[in-house]
Amino acid sequence: MHLRYRKDPKDSVHHPVFARFYARMSVAADAKGGIAAHRAELLTGLSGRVVEIGAGNGLNFAHYPAAVSEVVALEPERGLRQLAVGAAMRAGVSVDVRPGTAEALPVEDAGFDAAVASLVLCTVRDVPKALAEIRRVLRPGG
Repeated sequence: MHLRYRKDPKDSVHHPVFARFYARMSVAADAKGGIAAHRAELLTGLSGRVVEIGAGNGLNFAHYPAAVSEVVALEPERGLRQLAVGAAMRAGVSVDVRPGTAEALPVEDAGFDAAVASLVLCTVRDVPKALAEIRRVLRPGG
């Protein structure tokens, strides 16, 4: 496992109340609501480089299959991003946690085999722009 964490001094997304609520609610939903099984199903079959948009507190990380060579996990909310770093350290795959929003993904064009956006599009301000960004960063056939 390899972990990198980048801190952005211009970090402008900070919603501590939402972050605390989401962190608690998502852990409870995984444990008691069966969401962990849905996470595992969502990520089954992925391989290569993956960009995860809105990684939250990193609950998906434990479910990435070994065929994934790297996950670039983007989370704009700094409190959740800090929790994602802890989850990344426990992941069985390489996870690079970065600040970033769905509407302006801070990654290269055509650099990813897959994109994951789970439980996040409801919080995205401009969904068409976010989907265009996902298309931009996926390799042909991704």
